[in-house]
Amino acid sequence: MAGYILRRLLSAALTLFFVVTLTFFLMHAVPGGPFLGEKNLRPEIIESLNRKFGLDKPVHEQYINYLGNLLRLDLGPSMAHLGLTVNQIIARTFPVSAKLGAVSILLALLFGIPMGVLAALKRGKWQDHTVMFIATLGIAVPMFVVATVGMIVFGVKLKWLPTIGLKSARHYILPAFALSFFPMSFIARLMRSSMLDVISQDYIRTARAKGLSRAVVIYKHALKNSILPIVTYLGPLTAGIMTGSFVVEKVFTIPGLGRYFVESINSRDYSVIMGVTIFYAFLLIVMNLIVDVAYVFIDPRIKLEK
Repeated sequence: MAGYILRRLLSAALTLFFVVTLTFFLMHAVPGGPFLGEKNLRPEIIESLNRKFGLDKPVHEQYINYLGNLLRLDLGPSMAHLGLTVNQIIARTFPVSAKLGAVSILLALLFGIPMGVLAALKRGKWQDHTVMFIATLGIAVPMFVVATVGMIVFGVKLKWLPTIGLKSARHYILPAFALSFFPMSFIARLMRSSMLDVISQDYIRTARAKGLSRAVVIYKHALKNSILPIVTYLGPLTAGIMTGSFVVEKVFTIPGLGRYFVESINSRDYSVIMGVTIFYAFLLIVMNLIVDVAYVFIDPRIKLEK
């Protein structure tokens, strides 16, 4: 396993290098700059700001300097939020997104897995149709629609739930539901498909023939082998939600990493865009590695070295 992890780490370093390179040159290929949108700035002030942040140098020289700073884990200063570095912005906003993301992932698993199991066991019946209707709705309806409708109905009309910030447990309900609705629906469909495949296997029929109870067959034998696709999906899901949903954090005015990322795009804040992109890529790689290692403990038949 140590050899496999080492190879994955080397592959991760190469992947991050390509992500950094591609993002850097794409950012600089876009016309304009971070200070051209500012009102009432004289050309000499813009030139001074470009000189301060090194934007007056050739692109290849900026790239080499950025790689050197990145090796020291320095993501550079923010060009839109003066006095703040990208490292400080990530350190301050990522915990907010991570807490909301953890609650959303927990909701998606707590509801998605039982829904998928129920639909598989009641295949063709009204329970199956109901679960699939909800799952299809969750996949088809965009996240910003779920967030907006939830805010209007439960926050503005009924006044049951708060709609701004994350000051208490009640503040988490609407944004967490909006974040978890799509993954919950996807997990339900994935679990149903996997469960239907597993319960048709010979070893499940053998377990039933041995006289084992339905609960033991389902939860001890079928569920354990059906969960692997869900574990696979948890890697990119965790990375995406933990770094913050851009739409949900903007709708509910949550000071998370996603909100800063949207603002950095609008203001052409190169360093924040680069930093958040690299951070997301790193988190995605780490989560996928954890998922691959977890396979061995969930299913001993899987050998990573092979």
